[in-house]
Amino acid sequence: MNIPHQEPVKFAKELLEVNEEFVKVKCAFDSLPSLAMFFEAAAQSSAGFSQEEEAKVGFLISLKEVKLNKEADTLEYIIKVEKKVAFASVCEFSFEVYDLSETTNYATGILTVMIQE
Repeated sequence: MNIPHQEPVKFAKELLEVNEEFVKVKCAFDSLPSLAMFFEAAAQSSAGFSQEEEAKVGFLISLKEVKLNKEADTLEYIIKVEKKVAFASVCEFSFEVYDLSETTNYATGILTVMIQE
């Protein structure tokens, strides 16, 4: 993943699947993640839509309908991010956080990211 984040806040580790509608990213944490860590990981995962070589700075500018469905109980997750709306440098995404087998949903929500031009 080509994002400017550094450890220990670089949660997005590996781009697993990408198409025009969604990306799936494997994310890992040093400690059991909070809801805030899940939505930061989802924001980082949204960078999977960009195939540019240079990392760009993005800003998480809004959150809606964010819900913790199950308390975190492991350090690795799959985050699926779907692109909903894109207008210039602002994009709205929905996200879902799953365990590695994608059978248990830990969190959901909608986030808006603005990319610095």
